[in-house]
Formats: sequence, structure tokens, C-alpha cells
Amino acid sequence: MQEKSAKTSSVYSRAKTWQIALTTMTGVGQMVFYVLMTSATYIGNANFGILVAVTGVIITFSRLFDGVTDPIIALIMERFKSKHGKIRFFTMVGWATMSIATTLMCNIGPKLHLEGTLGIAFFVLCYVIYIIGYTFCSISGQINANVLTNDPKQRPTISVWNTAYAYLAPMIMSVISMSVILPKFDNIQSTQYFETLNIVVIAVSFVVYLLSCIGVSKFDKPESFENIKIGKSKEEKPSFKDMITLIKSNKELQRYIIAAGSDKLAQTIGSASVVSTMLFGIIVGSMSLSSILSAIAMLPSIIFAVIGSKIAGKKGSLTVMVNWSKICIIVNIIYAAFLLFAPVSMVGDLMDKKASSVVLAIIIAIAFLILNFAVNATKMVVSVATNSLRMDIVDYEFDRTGKYMPATVSATYSFVDKAISSFGAFIATAMIGLIGYTTTVPQQGDPLTVGVKVITVILLIVFPIIGWVCTILTMKKSNLTFEKMEEVQKNIAYKKAKSLEENAEGNEVVEETVIEIIEE
Repeated sequence: MQEKSAKTSSVYSRAKTWQIALTTMTGVGQMVFYVLMTSATYIGNANFGILVAVTGVIITFSRLFDGVTDPIIALIMERFKSKHGKIRFFTMVGWATMSIATTLMCNIGPKLHLEGTLGIAFFVLCYVIYIIGYTFCSISGQINANVLTNDPKQRPTISVWNTAYAYLAPMIMSVISMSVILPKFDNIQSTQYFETLNIVVIAVSFVVYLLSCIGVSKFDKPESFENIKIGKSKEEKPSFKDMITLIKSNKELQRYIIAAGSDKLAQTIGSASVVSTMLFGIIVGSMSLSSILSAIAMLPSIIFAVIGSKIAGKKGSLTVMVNWSKICIIVNIIYAAFLLFAPVSMVGDLMDKKASSVVLAIIIAIAFLILNFAVNATKMVVSVATNSLRMDIVDYEFDRTGKYMPATVSATYSFVDKAISSFGAFIATAMIGLIGYTTTVPQQGDPLTVGVKVITVILLIVFPIIGWVCTILTMKKSNLTFEKMEEVQKNIAYKKAKSLEENAEGNEVVEETVIEIIEE
């Protein structure tokens, strides 16, 4: 039994639960800064006198720069070598860079009294610095999942922690900013408010990132990022040519980008604020219900993230991604039929205590809640499987070429993700223009027409269904099954052992380890 355990451990590297919990806090740090930067338009206006519309243009174009920085910073991280690893170093570099940017923007900039062109230039410079720091932390957070564990059964659990933090972190920070700090400044988002909030953000994020570094410390070591060397050959550092070759020759990565990218575009379209307004403000008739559902949905989403990770741990991320995409389609077709043909406005009447038939209104409300939760729950399972599949692709490439490029894989998807996401709001805006919203935007209380219902269903449901169909068709040819990933991990262990054997030069301890892995 001990012999079998020893052999298994030579193939799989597993992390303890507390290590995963701490390491994935990189996402918390990003969300802490995100809460501050969601007010970028207010910061630009209050601190530098920049018009809100101008700030919006700056932020929109910054997404293009954000996408360009991904492959550049990924290459820097891939080529970086240190006896202490790289994740902790780049995490703290990212934190320091973001902190400098937000301090210049919120604490130092206002004292310089920069306005007009100088104010805009200073704000743009700060925002660019912030994006660079954010990208360092983002890619560090994505590659730490690969070094934590290569066990197909444990990997999906990382998404559970990411999901929990994604819900809890912004909620807690929003309470602190809006309910604790803002009232001290007469509920006005002024220069003084942002100065105080920035100090809190920097302090909280420092503690969070420090905890993340503690969690990953055991795994953040040079050997975790080594390529498989052939004979005595010198290990080559990754180049842009390797990145381009990866994209051109790795069919699994190409499939993943199409599948995950189409899903992300659909989600971005469906999550546009105008869609939420049309659904809750016009069709349902109660915008307050949107906030209530968002809060209530947190627990079911985390529960289904756990369920999704358990299933993916048994059947593989690919199988779960494809099968649950089919379930998503079925659930959303039912949801679409409900929104189109059921008297959903009775839910709003019930909230306002003016329903003509309370019993029927309650039945409709219950059905709406169940379908809403079912849609979110099934989406969450697909999301968990999608995230863990990206880790599998890194190891697949490692087995295929002997080159370990987690930052490159993450940055490639991130670049496509950001490029696609930028079209989401445009598509949503263009679609509502078809029903007359060309000079105004939907508001609660607008007339409920057939056009409003149809466009809402198209944006909220039809586009995601198209995304899931793309996923099913694209991933149908993928070979990254649970069994295949077990084989990949054994291949990697074998190749590492052979490489170690060729460079051992008579080291008996090394040779015994090599023999044990090869015999397995």
C-alpha cells in the first residue's frame, strides 16, 4: 500500500486545502482594487476635472492596451528565472505597481492641481501603470493553479475557491467603501473619499497578497517551471516564436479559445446593464428584485461550484463542460419560453402589493426564481469545468512539446477574452436600437412590448445558447478526457524521469527515483 502511494505521489502533486485557500486569494486582491477602479470615472472627474464621457473613452481604449500587455508580460514571466520561483515575485511586483498607480491617481495627483490636457495625460499614465500591475497579478493568479496540483481530481476545486472569493470579496469591500467610508464624507465621492479608500485598498490587498504568497510558497520553486530537457542540451528560454507556434499548432488550445471565447461573449452581452433593466425593470417590473436575487444567488452558485468540481474530478473537465453545456441549453429554452409566454409582470405586481391574483402571482414568482437559479447554477458548473480545462491544456502542451508555458496559455486566452468582451456592450446596444432605443436607454416603467420581450430573450438567452452550441461542436473533437489527462501526467513524469536519468551521472538516489517512475 505504501509502495503504491509512493508511486502515485511521483506522478501527482497535490496541495492541502489551506494552501489552495490562501493561494487563490490573488483573486481577492484583484477584486479589492477592482472596487476602487469601478469609480475611475468619478476619480477622473473629482481629481482632474475630466468629463465623465472623456473618462469613459479612456477606459474603453485601455482595454485594447490591456489585451496587448498580456502576451508581453507573459513572455517576461516565462523567461524569468530565479532560485525562489516567480509567482510570489510577480504577485508582489503587480501589487506594488497597482499601488503606485492608484496612489498617484488618488493621493498625489489631486495635490498637483492638474487640469485640462495635463490632467488627462496624468490620468492616462496612471491608468496604464495600473493595467500593467493588474496584468502581472492576473497572470500570476492564473498560473499558480497549475503549480499547486496536477491531479485531475483536485484541480476543479481551485475554481470553487475562486468562485467563493469572486462573490465575497467585492461584496465585503463594497460594504466597507459605501457603508463605512463614504458616510464620513457626507456620502459624496470626493477627492478626500478616494484618498481614504485608496489607503484601505492598498493595506487590505497587501495582506491578501501576502497570504497568497504564503500559500504558494511550497510550490513556487524553479523546478516547477522547468522544461523537459533532452540529454545535456541547454534549456531554451521561451520566445515570441514559441508563443506563435503554440497558438498555431496546439489544436486543443484553439478549440478551447473558440469554445470559451464564444461563451464569454454571450455572457458579456447577457450581463450588460441594459439587459438587466429590460428584464427586471420592464418585463418583471421591479429593479429591486435584481439586487435581491444577486444576493440570494451567491450561496446556490457556490454550492453548484462545489458540485461541478466534484463531477469534473470524477469525469474530467472536458466531459462536464460539454455535457453541462447541453443541460444549459435545455434549461435556457424553458426559461425563454417562460419569459415570452408567462405573465411575468405579475412578479413585479406582487412586489408592489398590487397583484390582481395573489395566488397566481406567487406561483409565477416561484417559477421565475427556480428558473433563474437553475440558469445560474448550470452556468456555474460549466464555468468551473472551463477554468480547470485551461490547466489541462497547459499540461497537454508540456507533454506534447516538453515546454512548460502556463503564462503563455493563460495570456493567449486572456487576450482573446478581452478582445471579445469589448464587443459585448456594442452588440447589446445595437440590438436594443432595433426596438427604438437609439437616443435613450431602457428604464423601469417603459412600456412592455413584444419587441422588448423578444430582444431581451435574444440577448439574455439566445446568444448564450449559440455559445454553448459552439462549445459542444468545437470540443466534440477534443481528446482531453479524464483518461487522457491521467495519461498526460504519467507521460510528463516519465519524460522528467528520463531527463533526470540522462543528467544524473551516476547519482544512485536519483537513479532509484527514476526507475520507480519509469516502472510505473
